[in-house]
Amino acid sequence: MMNDKDLKEFLEISPKMTTVITSMMTTLTRKKQMTTYATEKVGKTKDYSMFKYFDRNRVISKNHVESLRKDMNERGQLERVIVNENGFVIDGQHRIEARMLDKKPVDFRIKKGASMTDVTAINNTGKSWNNRGWSRNYSHEEHKNNKPYLQYIEFKKTYGFPESVCMALLSEDLHDYGRTAFKAGTFKVSSYERAIVHADQIGELVAIDTRLNALKATLAFLKLKKLTNFKFGVFKKQLEKYKRRLMACNNVNDWVDVLIKDIYNYNLKPPHKRLVNRYI
Repeated sequence: MMNDKDLKEFLEISPKMTTVITSMMTTLTRKKQMTTYATEKVGKTKDYSMFKYFDRNRVISKNHVESLRKDMNERGQLERVIVNENGFVIDGQHRIEARMLDKKPVDFRIKKGASMTDVTAINNTGKSWNNRGWSRNYSHEEHKNNKPYLQYIEFKKTYGFPESVCMALLSEDLHDYGRTAFKAGTFKVSSYERAIVHADQIGELVAIDTRLNALKATLAFLKLKKLTNFKFGVFKKQLEKYKRRLMACNNVNDWVDVLIKDIYNYNLKPPHKRLVNRYI
């Protein structure tokens, strides 16, 4: 067996062998660590490369990372990162990023058999994803109901409306604008073609008054369109004439009332027919 002096001389003679041996030692160390990870329930490491992310993990928020850095530097890492036996992060990717920036060890625990389903469940009960995170998660090809989420992403990109407005236009859900279903992975698009028509019309209205870009105004507009005698052309002309009468409201039904009384029906002349508010 070589002593330290012989080994040093050998490595100096063969630089390429140095690289090979270093690589082998790193691999052996990594395997040893992974074996330890697979049998231990908790651990601590500065080998950040051992943490892997699913494609559908939520997008890293720099502000959230900075907030966690400040908190953990003051109080330490109070909550362990959760990984499965293969090193994939189930919960805590922002904590990992924060510890990496400060070059501090990450406390973690292993949940054997955990998968992307557990990531979704944790975000349903803990610190929730935003709508971008949910759409990213459920638009993945492995999700059986991914088409509506792909349509949502395309729709949002095309029109640039607030996320809640996009959900409302696509789902035509006048109660919670499709939010609950969106988060649960069961979101449905009522009619993509009709959503496009509504979006184009709202775009024309917002060009007249930007307050109509709000979610409650959008829901009110969808309610108006269900009323007998409603004509979009008439509504648009009335809004152009009397937008000074428009007042922002705190709830959807008040928006409906204002849009009917102070805009659509105000000084409306024959042959156009007035709207009757059946939502009162």
